[in-house]
Amino acid sequence: MDAFLSFHAAGFWLVIALLAGVVVLGVRPYLPPAVRAWSMIGYWALLPYLALITGGVSPQLMGVLYIDWRTSLTLGVGLALALVALAGVARISLLADNRAADDAASSAQGWSALTSGIGVSGVEEWFWCFLRGAVEETLLLAQFSLDVPAYWSVWIAAALALPFTLLQQPTVYHRLVKATILVMTSILFFYTRNFWLCWAVHAIIWLLLAQPAVATAFTGKSRAQQ
Repeated sequence: MDAFLSFHAAGFWLVIALLAGVVVLGVRPYLPPAVRAWSMIGYWALLPYLALITGGVSPQLMGVLYIDWRTSLTLGVGLALALVALAGVARISLLADNRAADDAASSAQGWSALTSGIGVSGVEEWFWCFLRGAVEETLLLAQFSLDVPAYWSVWIAAALALPFTLLQQPTVYHRLVKATILVMTSILFFYTRNFWLCWAVHAIIWLLLAQPAVATAFTGKSRAQQ
């Protein structure tokens, strides 16, 4: 129980993260549209930060500091390029259907969607990495008899993140893309433990597969309104 009751324990912050997520999702429909768009982003960004500054989660287990760049730049980059290549093939198959919408978007809207997609992908990946690190630290402190805690932690974290991730997406297609990104970055994180590399892959795949609707998911505007 010490892994969950101490303010400096990762388990405590996992419980807080799940409870806070339920609260945010519950009150989100009643918030003004301008606040609603930023509610989940604030939740994803602030809670891991509070856990870090209080010592509740290890920055190394989150993949933020003390990174093995040799592994990241060899195995990690190769794996990342393979994942991006798969997304590129999927994007090519969707290009014909999305061409009309892409051509209709203005240059300003395109840059806005680009920056929004990169930023939100980073914040969301930051939260996912927090869950991965916190789950692994909790498993280690609780002394669960698991052969590879790092392996199980990425999938337990993915299971915890999946419901919150899917509820943020406006369409079935967007949910499928986000679930795919979650699986891909979970695999990449297991081999590299590198938040920065996972962020890059997350953003690139999201922009490849969800553009130009990336702005729609967070502004609430339809293409017709644009």
